[in-house]
Amino acid sequence: MELRVLTRRVNLDETTQELVQRRINFAVDQFNGWINSVEVVLEDVNGPRGGVDKECRVLISLKGGKLIKIEDRDADLVTVINRAADRLSQVVGRELEKRRERKGIASAGTVPEASPDLP
Repeated sequence: MELRVLTRRVNLDETTQELVQRRINFAVDQFNGWINSVEVVLEDVNGPRGGVDKECRVLISLKGGKLIKIEDRDADLVTVINRAADRLSQVVGRELEKRRERKGIASAGTVPEASPDLP
């Protein structure tokens, strides 16, 4: 899985960069065989004016061509990263559960094995 982190008008220190990588990797680790790539865009929407303007957009490319987009905004960059990572895990899990239900290959509440053969 490829993980890219892009910034726009945000100075990302080493600690925050490591946080992004750690949180995203943890969120998708159980789904690793199903994910082609994850792109995280961190942006300070209003620049120096302040306010609730730190945005985290995550674009996930799943095997089989499905794209999932998650967006969150907060005044605090770390908070928005954590919330987006939590939502990422939930949304990918739901999408893969839908795939299993359509294919009839797993019971509810189970996590798929890393088998990217299914579209």
